[in-house]
Amino acid sequence: MGDNANFFIMMRKKILKQKKAILLGIFVFLLQGFLVCDQAFSGTLSNEQRKELALHYFRGIISFNSKYYDEALSEFQKASAIDPYYKETQSYIQESMKVLEEERKSLFKGVGESSVGRGDSETDYYFVGKTYYEKGDFKHALEAFKIALAKNPSDKYARYYVQLCQKALPKMKPLEKSSAAQEDGVKNISSLAKEVAYVKNDVKSQEEWAALQVRKAERRADRDELIRTKERRLKEEEEILEEEKQDYLAQEKITERATKIKNESEKWKNMKEKLASEEPGIPADLTEFPLYLNKADAYYAAMKESLRSSRWNSAGLNAIAGGLYYCDAVLIYFYNVKSSYPQHENINRLLLEYVKRADTQENVFHMRAILNVKKITEETDKPITRSQALFLSDELEKVREWSRSLLP
Repeated sequence: MGDNANFFIMMRKKILKQKKAILLGIFVFLLQGFLVCDQAFSGTLSNEQRKELALHYFRGIISFNSKYYDEALSEFQKASAIDPYYKETQSYIQESMKVLEEERKSLFKGVGESSVGRGDSETDYYFVGKTYYEKGDFKHALEAFKIALAKNPSDKYARYYVQLCQKALPKMKPLEKSSAAQEDGVKNISSLAKEVAYVKNDVKSQEEWAALQVRKAERRADRDELIRTKERRLKEEEEILEEEKQDYLAQEKITERATKIKNESEKWKNMKEKLASEEPGIPADLTEFPLYLNKADAYYAAMKESLRSSRWNSAGLNAIAGGLYYCDAVLIYFYNVKSSYPQHENINRLLLEYVKRADTQENVFHMRAILNVKKITEETDKPITRSQALFLSDELEKVREWSRSLLP
């Protein structure tokens, strides 16, 4: 993880260096372009002035696009001082002033609410002069901007509009910076200060309206959240209901399965009782022994051939028949008895009853496994599968080995 972090940091530094190099190249290229384009400008400017003009203009554009409107205004004003008609200098100055004035209004918000009846110290004469300027009354606008500059000499916005007013009134003599002039300006604009206060009160009303809309939006959001909460609760209740439904269905399936198992158990119990009450076998003659043994060997060979050719159903059926015939051959040879068709299940009972050997129980176990598969295939009416056929063949091998060990 540490190596990956160091790698990404190095790559990031490398990318930043490449970006700086690219921006520097673009800056030089654009500066050269400005210089070339300005060759057609008035021949009254020297080469140094043209370079300075292009540099201020380009810096102003970079600052404006980066939203540094204060620096952009300063650069464009410097360019305008060299050539006021250079490219779009005036347009950029107006756009920068518009943004900066909005910021200024946000800073002086609330001044108009307390300016009336409190003296002139709290009146923002910049906005007073701006109001006169927009009405075309450049004389009174200039007086207001002069008062604003007297109160705050670093107010560059007021200084900018002073220049505009002086250009609009070229024949007007510059006003002297005296207290008398300030008093005359205050008298001339006292009525307009009230008008500005009225406008700002109107702005306050608009802000109250906006606050009302915000409160309505908040109430709407609260209502929507309440609706979503109710929907979530309904969804949770539906999920709980669905879970209860599934539990009920599962319980019903369990009950049905238990009933089925009980019925099967009763069925097997009745079958065992029936088999116990019936005669387990029928008498047989010794002459039948070779016939049964040959059939058992034939079924065994057929099972082997079916396994080699992947005929699983045939292999399983031959294994079942072979097991029955091997056991009947043992019973016929030693005890002159055999299992009766179709009650072949009695063959295990006959073996336990007649063949009194220590390994008889184990052979009966293998024969019972063969007969269980036989019963399952008959009840389901499905062909024997590969796994069942291989299982039956293994069980028949054990039954055949046991039978062959007893017979001559």
